[in-house]
Amino acid sequence: MTLALDLPLRGTRLIEASAGTGKTFTIALLYVRLILGQGRGADAVLPPLDPPDILVTTFTEAASLELRERIRRRLVEAALAFREPVETESTADDALLFALRDRYPEADWPACARRLELAADWMDDATISTIHGWAQRMLREHAFDSGQLFHRELVKDLRDLQLEAVTDYWRTRVYPLDESHAAEMVNAFGGPAKLAKQLKKLLGRPDALPVFKGTPLTEGSLTDALQAITDRKADMEKAEAQARATWQRDPAGIEQALQALRPGMNASVFRNKADDAEFERYLQTLRAWGQGHLPLTEATFVQKLARDRLKLNKGYECPPLALFDDLQVWHDHWAHWEAAREALPPRGLADARQWVAERMASTLEANAQMGFDNMISDLADALEGPSGDALAARIREQFPVAMIDEFQDIDPAQYRIFKRIYDLSADDADQALILIGDPKQAIYGFRGGDIHTYLAARAATAGRHHSLDRNFRSSVEAVEAVTQLFAHAEARHPQRAFRLGDALPFETVSAAGRRERLQLGEEPAAGIIGWILEPEDDKGVINFETYRDAAAAHCANRIAHWLNAAEAGEAGFEQPDDNPLEPLKASDIAILVRDRAEADSIRQALSDRGLSSVYLSDRESVFATPEARDLMAWLQAMANPESVSRVRSALASASLAQSLNTLDNLQQDELAWEAAQARFVDYRQRWQRHGVLPALRALMHDHEVPAALLARPNGERRLTNLLHLAEWAQQASDSLDGEHALVRVLSEHIDDPAGDEQILRLESDANLIQVVTVFKSKGLEYPVVALPFVCSYKSTDLSKGGGLFHAGAQPRLELAPKNKLAEESVETADSERLSEELRLLYVALTRARYATFLGIAPIVKGTKKTSTLHQSALGYLLGGGEAIPDAPTLRRLWQAHADQCPAITVAPGESEWTTHQPTEPPHSLRTALTPKPPAYLPWWIASYSALKQLGTGAPDTVAAEIRGEEHEALKAASSPLIDQRPAAGTLHDFPRGPEPGTFLHGVLEAAASIGFNQALADPGFQRRMVQRCERRGWGEHSDALQAGLQAWLTTPLAPDNSGLVLGQLTRYRAEPDFWFTTHQTPTPAIDGLVRTAIHPDVPRPTLGYQTLNGLMKGFIDLLVEHAGRYWIIDWKSNWLGPDDAAYSTDALQQAMLEKRHDLQLAVYLLALHRHLRQTLPDYDYERHVGGAQLVFLRGIQAPSRGVAAIQPSKAFIEALDNAFAGAAEATS
Repeated sequence: MTLALDLPLRGTRLIEASAGTGKTFTIALLYVRLILGQGRGADAVLPPLDPPDILVTTFTEAASLELRERIRRRLVEAALAFREPVETESTADDALLFALRDRYPEADWPACARRLELAADWMDDATISTIHGWAQRMLREHAFDSGQLFHRELVKDLRDLQLEAVTDYWRTRVYPLDESHAAEMVNAFGGPAKLAKQLKKLLGRPDALPVFKGTPLTEGSLTDALQAITDRKADMEKAEAQARATWQRDPAGIEQALQALRPGMNASVFRNKADDAEFERYLQTLRAWGQGHLPLTEATFVQKLARDRLKLNKGYECPPLALFDDLQVWHDHWAHWEAAREALPPRGLADARQWVAERMASTLEANAQMGFDNMISDLADALEGPSGDALAARIREQFPVAMIDEFQDIDPAQYRIFKRIYDLSADDADQALILIGDPKQAIYGFRGGDIHTYLAARAATAGRHHSLDRNFRSSVEAVEAVTQLFAHAEARHPQRAFRLGDALPFETVSAAGRRERLQLGEEPAAGIIGWILEPEDDKGVINFETYRDAAAAHCANRIAHWLNAAEAGEAGFEQPDDNPLEPLKASDIAILVRDRAEADSIRQALSDRGLSSVYLSDRESVFATPEARDLMAWLQAMANPESVSRVRSALASASLAQSLNTLDNLQQDELAWEAAQARFVDYRQRWQRHGVLPALRALMHDHEVPAALLARPNGERRLTNLLHLAEWAQQASDSLDGEHALVRVLSEHIDDPAGDEQILRLESDANLIQVVTVFKSKGLEYPVVALPFVCSYKSTDLSKGGGLFHAGAQPRLELAPKNKLAEESVETADSERLSEELRLLYVALTRARYATFLGIAPIVKGTKKTSTLHQSALGYLLGGGEAIPDAPTLRRLWQAHADQCPAITVAPGESEWTTHQPTEPPHSLRTALTPKPPAYLPWWIASYSALKQLGTGAPDTVAAEIRGEEHEALKAASSPLIDQRPAAGTLHDFPRGPEPGTFLHGVLEAAASIGFNQALADPGFQRRMVQRCERRGWGEHSDALQAGLQAWLTTPLAPDNSGLVLGQLTRYRAEPDFWFTTHQTPTPAIDGLVRTAIHPDVPRPTLGYQTLNGLMKGFIDLLVEHAGRYWIIDWKSNWLGPDDAAYSTDALQQAMLEKRHDLQLAVYLLALHRHLRQTLPDYDYERHVGGAQLVFLRGIQAPSRGVAAIQPSKAFIEALDNAFAGAAEATS
């Protein structure tokens, strides 16, 4: 039977797919069968389905995209197979497709091919997504039946909402308490912020029952706990009063009795009792307590006199003093009081979890929002609500067939959904639910995956289990070696291979094998090679730190040896048919680790031997790196450059990489310090004007951070982290108000770096050794794998934020402190830990195509004296949970496996230091990369100038913008078609180019600064302008400048004849700059709007394609308010021709459009529109905006006055506003 072709597609089916057995291949072929219908005869139950009718879910966006493409490709291949003639010879890859084809009459083949082709074209509408994404869609599409809103905003980060809810809890539940109860709550939790951190894990597992010392915590526990503290304290105080009264009745007699008892008091408890002065101090403590000056909780000596606590030497008996008995009664009540106080934190957490969860849910609902978990929980609750039957029927009708990939990672709420929609216990012919997974690879418990949920589904589908039992990934040796280890444990150990008994058996698979073989010397490599590390002393064990260092060193030595051998043609992949050996490359090797600590250890060992590596993890947040704290120091210094301590902290940060000499010089040289502090003032200005990203890049450039980091070990990783953080800061600042808000948010992320949005990025794609966490490696394969730290394990600790374990299938969270845990809870949790460790080991051992190398040693962890290897997954496989006390025992157990299976071998765990010696130069050219569309739109700062010249950034100053325009004007003026003999003594004869253009703009800026009317009336001002002109060597043009200035200040400029004259203005602003946001705005949309609204049908250059996403900036020469209307004026010093005739209305229009000043003025008007809309209470565009005009300064005396103006409509401005906001599309 070939499962992909013969699986009955009805009812509920469970497919268990061991590693490398072609799970995705099977899903794709099942999908092909569903598109075609169920085949012939008894299996033809459902009609052929379309892609929208088939639900396929998996657990990550990346996996769903890959699965969609694999299915699309398989549909295309199947369509081609149905179009092939009968006699076509099939290959191994398409044999199953031809077998499927042959089940249909030949006359039906063309129709089948057409149907498959249509399905492939329809795949964009196929329901292939994550479970979360599908659940959100169901809530939206079935809003009436689910009782949900049609649209709810997805909130990706609920930390702020959680803290708000916890704060509300504190205000609602703690503030009303009496003083003593409130003090107990503060003592237990500190405050809302600390309570929120403690609640994090509990809120993440709403299905888990909170317990205290194994006993479930019920509602009302907090009230009971606080009252218990009060009652026990009252009992304790009553007992203390009784004891004090007893002392007060006969203090001298009691002291006399203690003096008599003094020789018999145990010296280890009553220190220095023989010293009269010291014993007198003991008695003084007793008197102070007896007289009411000291509470008994602080009178340690008195507490020791309680009858059961009074430690006496051998031969002495406690005298029959009533005080001793009373103190014992007090101590018993004190112990009860302490136990009551100890119970408060877990009971308070249970109470707060329920209250906060309900408050968060109600807040999200009120705001029409949802978190990721709400997608699942809301759908599960809706399916179990009053309209649940109708909702389940509608979804089942919408998706008669569902395939759930990676089902081993299902959580209880997700299981509730599918169990409610599809009856798992029935073999219903009208529906099909296909569950695909591998319980041996259920390793994502930290994400909510629950192996007990899978086992429940496995039991519910008993009799309908299927398996993929042929491994296509690995060599025969690799498969046989893994099978030997787990099959031996399955047969020999009472709890079987995975410690779950019959509920999760290990089933062997066969190997398809590979034609090529790994060669690392004279003999082919075995499937699993154990490097056994010997203890250096006679204790027979190795402490964990020594093991990690030794295993890392040996692994690095062996890899360096292999790569050196590969350079010599002695190590690589032996090809069939006598083809040459393919050399082993660094990128063929993966080293699997548990966490960053192990990764750092092996990467350091590799680096010491000249080997480069890259670290990949799916759990490491960039906020957990040292670079995040360095960025915090930088931002704090930028936001507060006046603070000496902040700037010093930034300069001393590791990422800034300043030398000690440089830092010391800043301490000694006052001028150097002032210069350094001035830089941070400039960074703040850049931040405020341009955004935090330009400011951070300026800081990194000024201090040469990239060069300094790349010269250091792991520098590429650190630089990648900094660039990643800088990009995050820019994106985050878009929704924050001010510099300090960004600093606060970064601080919160550093304190709590959880979340998937900012996982560490890959720092290099070069030919490097890959250091990968086992979690990240799941689903991947590598030619050669090393597990140098395979004996490491994590100890059970139920005290960290709520320890998860199960009572049967019920998840529980133990909230008792570490030293008060119920023994049964600890044993259960440790058993579950080891079970998950075994599944993690299975994942690690099944990643290799050819060989896996293990670093094995009789390790001892913590303060233990004997080997703790049996607590690790590998130790359990070898010994079944029995202790493996020393290296000889370990070697014997490993050798027994090698004797039974030639695919397992033993190798020495020691090796000589080996350095990699590549024959290829390290900086040789790499293969050129194929450009791919970016995964995201870059954030950048655009301007009018940048739009004209795509690929350049926005100019930083007005002068830079003017120089750019004048360069263009000078090029145009050099055209041989223009008569270049202007009349002397006129502005047409004034020098041309960037510098004269900047000068003319400067004259008008100076006039504006003192007032246009003052400049017109002040001969001194005009004289100063002439002097500036002469200093530049343009003295012969001073008369033309004076005449031009007079004309500029007295000529009416507004096209509506409203009398707008510069010399008469009182309300204006020169050189204002503006910034406004742009959101994924394509330039053709802007270009199309401007062409349609401003001089339509007149040709002009087309803007190149670019997407505006970030900020638009610009500098307006003059903003004027005249007669109640606002005008934009932009000076142009461009030379258009030798006389006034060159400045006709048509010529100005042509010049404006050729240089795309129409676009410039439109953008400036939009900036004005947005500004007035926010600042003018009764703003109306048509009433308040006059328009925008270019004033060509050299044409001021022409009939046109050198003015080219635009007065676009309100509709145009609003359309432009929407386009820049990303809310509308415009077409050219």
